[in-house]
Amino acid sequence: MAAEPLFSFGVIADVQYCDCTPTEVRFYRKSTDKLQECLETLNQQNLAFILDVGDLIDRDYNSFDTILQEYQQAKAQVYRTLGNHDYSVEPDQLAEVPARIGLPPAGYYDFVHENWRFIVLNGTEVSTYTHPPGSKASQQAEKLMEELEKEGKSWAKPWNAGVSNQQLRWLEQRLKKARRTNQKVIVMSHYPLYPENPHNLWNAEQVIMALEQSGNVVAYFNGHNHAGNYGHKKDIHYLNFKGMVDTPDQNTFAAVHVYADHLQVQGFGREDSRELALG
Repeated sequence: MAAEPLFSFGVIADVQYCDCTPTEVRFYRKSTDKLQECLETLNQQNLAFILDVGDLIDRDYNSFDTILQEYQQAKAQVYRTLGNHDYSVEPDQLAEVPARIGLPPAGYYDFVHENWRFIVLNGTEVSTYTHPPGSKASQQAEKLMEELEKEGKSWAKPWNAGVSNQQLRWLEQRLKKARRTNQKVIVMSHYPLYPENPHNLWNAEQVIMALEQSGNVVAYFNGHNHAGNYGHKKDIHYLNFKGMVDTPDQNTFAAVHVYADHLQVQGFGREDSRELALG
């Protein structure tokens, strides 16, 4: 009989609900049924919590009401991060988005479970869409994107974003605290960091450097690239979970079972199952 995991948690990516006409690759209204099925399945697991890696909605502030109502059936606590589509609301509603989904104003935070630290980054912090059009913050983000374009970066796209220097310093401080207390760390954000991809965080290289220098980060989880992706570099697993909104009937989500020497990702629907050894 296999040993029991230390604990388990769920992962859900890119629900992206709205009451909108579907496209060839986005089936927005189907997300309520798929989330309901997902939570019914995850509720049967012994989960410590659920990670939602962003893009609860596709557009319209009222979409939060519908999808958060569905989320109330979750038995485990849900930890969320901000995605680009979560800001597809009216300009005067932008500042309300973090609080609407239960996040602190800065949008980043961390928590500890059984001496594992989970760090949740706000990858939308520096962007062209989280601030009113024409604002100083929006103009600074546009300038940064233009600089990345000149450097030939494939991820210099308006649907991506970055983290501020202040958030980077906070990340480094939390990683140092985890190292002092001998904690393994899993980091979560909406945007991928690695492998190189057009969906990556604008300043992915800086974040990767911080994760690698810490020596205690074992995995980075994200969404945003709905096709999913995986990479492994310097003992860190970079796992991009597939987007729930992408198909008319196939679901996708996961349960992650944490062991002392590996993470067992139990994929449901389109999500792949895999075992991630801890170096």
